Amino acid sequence: MKRLLKQVVLLLLAVMIGYGCMGPDKAPEPENLISEQNYIDLLIEMQHISTYRDAQPDSVNADSLKALVYDKFGITEEQFLASHTFYQKQVERQLMRVQEVIRQLENEEQYIQAHIDSVKATKGE
Repeated sequence: MKRLLKQVVLLLLAVMIGYGCMGPDKAPEPENLISEQNYIDLLIEMQHISTYRDAQPDSVNADSLKALVYDKFGITEEQFLASHTFYQKQVERQLMRVQEVIRQLENEEQYIQAHIDSVKATKGE
């Protein structure tokens, strides 16, 4: 649970820092804007990679994982970054997207914890 809280705080911090680095003007929509749902799914995947990097500080593996995620979604890193910049300009909507990411991560954590508890119960622990 502490790890999830740390992840959430880091994700919110990244959103705030990203917005703080941008001017007040609305960013132009990139040509190949990633759909909002794919963007949310990508943020979840990136959070998993960040968690992996914290556990296994081998950046080469983390970078390889990012490349696999981009490939899975059929996008480039540049496309993700352009979409990320665009979405971060929409502060209120971005906070809603981040809340959705947090909700999904919490659901994943609950699912995993339930599975762990089930396995422990089966083993009699």
